Amino acid sequence: MSDDQNFKDVIVKEKLNPPSSFLFPFTPYGIQHDFMTTLYSALENKKLGIFESPTGTGKTLSIICGAVRWLFDHEKRELRQLQLTLDFLAKKKEELSNDDDWIVGQAKLLEQQHKVNEINLMIKALEEFNVNIEQIKKKMEFKKTNVKNSLEVNCSNQKDYTALNKIDNKDFFDEETELLLEEYNECSLKDVDINESSDEKIQYEGVKIYFCSRTHSQLSQFVAEIKKSPYSTTRITSLASRQNYCINKTVKNLKNITLINERCLEMGKSKVKEMPTKVLSSTGLTVKKKKTQSVCKCVYNDKEKIQLFAQEVVTEVRDVEQLINRGEQLSTCPYFASRESIKYSQIVVLPYNTLLHKHTREANGIHLEGNIFIIDEAHNLLDTISHIHSSQINGQQLTHSYSQLIQYKNQYELRFTASNLLYLNQLIYVIGKLIFMLGGTPGESHVEACQKDMHDEKVYTLEDFVHEAEIDHLNMFTLVDFIKNSKICQKIRGYSEKYMPSVTLHPSKPKISNLQAFLKDIKSKNNNKSAKTKEDKSKQPESQTTEIISSNPLIPVTEFIESLMNHCEDGRIVCTRQSFVSKGKLKFLLLNPAVYFKEIVEKARSVIVSGGTMEPISEFKDQLFNSNGNNSDRIVHFSCGHVVPSDHILPMIVRSGPNEKLFDFSYQERSTITMLKEIGSFLENICRIVPAGIVCFFPSYEYEQLVYQHLETNKNIDRILQKKKVFREPKTTNQVDEILKNYAQAITESKSSSKITGALLFSVIGGKLSEGLNFSDDLGRCIIVIGLPYPNIKSAELQEKMKYLDYQMGHGMGQKYYENLCMKAVNQSIGRSVRHQQDYAAVLLLDYRYQRENVKNSLSKWLQPSLKIHPKFGSAYHQLHKFFVMKKKM
Repeated sequence: MSDDQNFKDVIVKEKLNPPSSFLFPFTPYGIQHDFMTTLYSALENKKLGIFESPTGTGKTLSIICGAVRWLFDHEKRELRQLQLTLDFLAKKKEELSNDDDWIVGQAKLLEQQHKVNEINLMIKALEEFNVNIEQIKKKMEFKKTNVKNSLEVNCSNQKDYTALNKIDNKDFFDEETELLLEEYNECSLKDVDINESSDEKIQYEGVKIYFCSRTHSQLSQFVAEIKKSPYSTTRITSLASRQNYCINKTVKNLKNITLINERCLEMGKSKVKEMPTKVLSSTGLTVKKKKTQSVCKCVYNDKEKIQLFAQEVVTEVRDVEQLINRGEQLSTCPYFASRESIKYSQIVVLPYNTLLHKHTREANGIHLEGNIFIIDEAHNLLDTISHIHSSQINGQQLTHSYSQLIQYKNQYELRFTASNLLYLNQLIYVIGKLIFMLGGTPGESHVEACQKDMHDEKVYTLEDFVHEAEIDHLNMFTLVDFIKNSKICQKIRGYSEKYMPSVTLHPSKPKISNLQAFLKDIKSKNNNKSAKTKEDKSKQPESQTTEIISSNPLIPVTEFIESLMNHCEDGRIVCTRQSFVSKGKLKFLLLNPAVYFKEIVEKARSVIVSGGTMEPISEFKDQLFNSNGNNSDRIVHFSCGHVVPSDHILPMIVRSGPNEKLFDFSYQERSTITMLKEIGSFLENICRIVPAGIVCFFPSYEYEQLVYQHLETNKNIDRILQKKKVFREPKTTNQVDEILKNYAQAITESKSSSKITGALLFSVIGGKLSEGLNFSDDLGRCIIVIGLPYPNIKSAELQEKMKYLDYQMGHGMGQKYYENLCMKAVNQSIGRSVRHQQDYAAVLLLDYRYQRENVKNSLSKWLQPSLKIHPKFGSAYHQLHKFFVMKKKM
């Protein structure tokens, strides 16, 4: 056995085994203990885990108690292992000193000494890190004993800061030189960091757990669970975008996240400011000198204060909202403080996009090597990756970008370097060719018709597209590099704000005569003021967003050009031509999301994907973990049943309605009068026997609208209202909380009423209420799923995805993917009910197709043992009535 092998054996000698019991807020269920044990082993053995635990089984708490326990045990082990390694090397050194061959012995001694030095540096770094953490804790405890926080004491008058901020911003945007491109030199960029010093001091940060979920509300729930867990002292950081964290009102008012990012970066750059001063010379004369001073344009971006705030972040468990409030108290940026606090943290909480998008990941200082990534609510992970890395542009954005670039070039052409001018011309050329692909002519109006009554959609491979567009001779990698390093998007926006404000796109309005305008003004004044105010409020955000996004169209154009850098087999370009160039679209469709997940799988210590329903597991094994190499030996799959007893769940497939008409909600049949009448009769009957809350899921917003209109016309709604109040899922997110509040209030009030028995909520599969929300207890005593939400099979994007899967993974995989899209959405809707062990609910699946084997087998595993099929409505009604009578007695 070689010396290197012996050295490696010492490093990995101590193995951690799962404990017999875990710290938990209460005595864990058997499935929770199994979950934590399997998770602990997966992290220790550097596995790729697929964890499936039904909603309501305490999955989040199990993740915390299993993962954090391993982390604490691992941190204790690290120092012990380093000491063992030192002892081993000391013994080897003695053996080598007695070696007969002096030359060989000396060489080996030098090698051993080098290893000893490395270990000593690691031990020193680890000890310094632990000492630093203890000092931070003591410092923060000391501050809590004082009435005023030292950070708050050091803050200057806020009014002075605001005034300074305004002056600096004005000075900045008035400077002509700020509009020039940053100097770009392709050759010099290739040589960056080649001669970087290798003698840098080793800095220990330790293994970190990165916990990801889809939304900030889900991440806040995770943080709340940590506070309730035995690990509430864990050092934790919550990451979020500038749009969430920014406390500078000047920047935050921009609304659009891209513009917020740009403005923040601009204001974050330190600027040299010349301050005139008077100096008395030896001759007695006063001499004016200019003193240079570095000034940061954002008053909240003070490095010293951010460093102190970052240390405070990890001493108390806080979510995003709490960090924002604390940042406002300290007049210090929560965004940069949270990023800075990563190095002190044990757990980092972040949304999907931050991890899955490489540039965002690197900008936030997230290191993959040796760390643990737990991705919750991962059932749509593949689709999320595809969505993040797909891009779309329209003809309006292309023509507007072309116009801006031409005018910008003409203004500053003589001041550009040869390299910048070359790549700027290339960018203009590429955009011109993209306009040509939509049937337009570069330099002409975006409203120019390319062909009357035209609608043409064509799908290209990347190779065919660049060839057809005649841009295959250009190096897209270099062009994208130029766009980023020259900061051309920021420069163009600054230029357009200063010189082309009239070019900013606004929603087009028809021209009216002076008389018409006068009559319209009189009419508007006579309108109800409250109604007008309400209408203005609802329209205002939309119009503002449209204007802001379109004011810098080069950003989406750049994202599309960057998409052309993908491997030819991994994506497709969908080119849609319309009668007007402005309405045409170019969309890059990512077919192989695993290519963007490969680096995470390869570099991370362990990757865990978890969710309530992870079926089909094959998607994660074949498309995510094994797509870029054989990782079968690393994959661990854990699945468990529900904590709720089987007699607390009543799942039924109902084949026909009260009028004995077969429930067929296929696209061809669902809009017929027969089906609409069956839905009305069915809901009337169900509302008579189901207590409290009923949530009814429809396959789409359009179908929900159609059904509701029919129920109103035929007075079904009036009859339902005699038993239950009716609510509908809103289309805008800001109204969701209000609807849910009123829905819950109606159910609570119905308990004291002799007539009203609860509420009925119309929702949409895959909508705002189908994921991440809990309809526990009385909020969801019955879940009704109407039809199967199959996506549009005629979609060019879906067809390309299915063809890709058939080609790459075998015939039939495309069809399987199509069916899985539907069933994953159904399972998520079903999972909104039955949230704890004492909860109970009925699940009614309305469509004869649910009894097909492939569909039935795709339902959640915890649901299948209790599943009943009812050919007729009568038997289903009788069993449903019996179920709730028994639960009422209990």
